[in-house]
Amino acid sequence: MRWRHGRRDAIVPLFLFVAVAIEFALKLALSHPAPPDDRVRTVALLPFLHVPLANSFPSGHVLRTTFLVAIARGVPWWISVTLVVLMVVSRVYLAEHWLSDCIGGLLIGLVVAGVAFATVGQSEDRTPIARPGATRRR
Repeated sequence: MRWRHGRRDAIVPLFLFVAVAIEFALKLALSHPAPPDDRVRTVALLPFLHVPLANSFPSGHVLRTTFLVAIARGVPWWISVTLVVLMVVSRVYLAEHWLSDCIGGLLIGLVVAGVAFATVGQSEDRTPIARPGATRRR
């Protein structure tokens, strides 16, 4: 199988593991409790599945969403921004995180994506990959 942009594009998404490792390290190191239980609006779909971390900084949902939309190719910027804003609003509305947790997740997601592109040497070409046989319009 021949890839259009080579092996570099396959390495960048692996930096998600780096982002998750940073998230867990910060949640273990920083004493930043989540909003009180009486404010939480979340419905537990799988009540037996629970992550035993008492601290809430940074928001892992926002961090992962930001990282993924930052490395996505061919997605219009306004869709990326909308997805991240919706994730921030949902985390704060459901009282799973404070706004500061979400801002921290946003910044860490952007930094890890930037480091991934800088480390791998990715170009700034964010054009979508065309289907086989398609011609480009100029």
